[in-house]
Amino acid sequence: MSEIKRVSEARILSYGSLYLPVSMALLPVNLYVLPFYAELGIPLYAMSAIIFAARLSDAVTDPLMGIITDRTRSPWGRRKPWILFGTPLLMISIYKLFMPPAEPTVWYFGTWIILLYLAYTIVSLPYYAWGAEMSDDYSQRTHISGRREQFHFAGNVSFNLLPLLAALWIYLDNSSGDISVMIANFSAEFQQIMKARAGNIGVILGWLTIFVMVAIPLTTALALYFAPEPRKAEAPGERVGFFASLRVIKRNGPYLRIVFTYVVTTFGIALVAAGSYFFVKHVVKAGELYPIYVLVYYSASVIGVSPWMAVCRRLGKHQTFNICVAWYALWACVLPFVPEGNFGLFLIIMTLKGCSVAAMPTLAASMAADTVDIDFARTGEHRAGLYFAIWGFLRKGAYALGGAAALAAFAFVGFDPTADVALAGTPAGNSDSSLFWLTMLYTVIPAIIHCAALPVMWNYPLTEARHTRLTERLARRAKRMQLQTQA
Repeated sequence: MSEIKRVSEARILSYGSLYLPVSMALLPVNLYVLPFYAELGIPLYAMSAIIFAARLSDAVTDPLMGIITDRTRSPWGRRKPWILFGTPLLMISIYKLFMPPAEPTVWYFGTWIILLYLAYTIVSLPYYAWGAEMSDDYSQRTHISGRREQFHFAGNVSFNLLPLLAALWIYLDNSSGDISVMIANFSAEFQQIMKARAGNIGVILGWLTIFVMVAIPLTTALALYFAPEPRKAEAPGERVGFFASLRVIKRNGPYLRIVFTYVVTTFGIALVAAGSYFFVKHVVKAGELYPIYVLVYYSASVIGVSPWMAVCRRLGKHQTFNICVAWYALWACVLPFVPEGNFGLFLIIMTLKGCSVAAMPTLAASMAADTVDIDFARTGEHRAGLYFAIWGFLRKGAYALGGAAALAAFAFVGFDPTADVALAGTPAGNSDSSLFWLTMLYTVIPAIIHCAALPVMWNYPLTEARHTRLTERLARRAKRMQLQTQA
């Protein structure tokens, strides 16, 4: 059996660190940037059309970027040059979009959000392909994916923690220093600071801009300098064209299984994300505590990755993925039974549910990386870029479709997000029926959607034993190619 060189933990952390500021830069687009520009006078229909056009263009830019990175040859590798090229464009786009003039035009908004999405494509696709190629070891691939997702969700935690820390800083700075008075007045004054200063959209985006302008170049330099990009030998011969490559991918059964399950679970998570604030405010009746819920939920996602990876080392990837899905669905189905107003119990259940959220994409990405080896064994070409371009496009599409479907469904069942919470169940507020269906769309229905992945993954064929045999076969091929080159 051939020995596989493992990547050190320090290099894996260097690679994963880049995802933290990038996550903090992209998360606010839906949460804050769109309402911010609406308040600045940009029509909602214009923003919707621009975003739809930008996402539609992903169908072209994602596969194109995947092919370009697969075919790049440079002394610095195939992936790193494109990350280095896309980073300045990403930073400029973030700055321009988050710090607009007092009266931005539709053209201003459209230009910079489209460039932001383009820059993210240029950076993220080679970044994911690089992570897939960093190690050939079956278990370490999962570890690399896990570290990357931990940094991703840590970025989400940091973003949601930012306004809370800022509000606390302002409160302490303005306090008299009397501890008893500070404790007595904390709740009312803290909420007032959040509303007037720390929670102001423009202020949050300003602080966030400063952070990512410093963090992105630092983590990019850390990743590019310390994390390795292995040089991949390819079999000699004519390159397969784009459409022929798609036909090869279509014959990759394990990859198609992973894509299906990832799209399904992403769609379900998008349903939950779109309804989370409405559920907390109108069903749990704790809307003012929503930032705390988001912080706890994402923290549980970060912490939960490591225990699930320990399970994976014992049971294998697809078995662990199935258990993750079942665990997520179980706690989602418990949520409708939480008594109204019991925010503490709601938070406990969401913590148990949330600890599996980051583990699912971690395992899916690791298994997708394994399936790329099947392609190389068949064709002699490394197409991780194209594989993860298709992966990224379908992920973004599933998330967008899930969010749109959720909002349409909320409207269809008669839910009114502007209704007074205190008037629920009366003619002036949301009806019991609309709140029931809001609850189902947030809990049971996404759980059922997630479970659709179980039969597809039940007898997943690319196990660790089969991958080991495939790796040994590829190692023998690489040795023959090296001997042919030397001859």
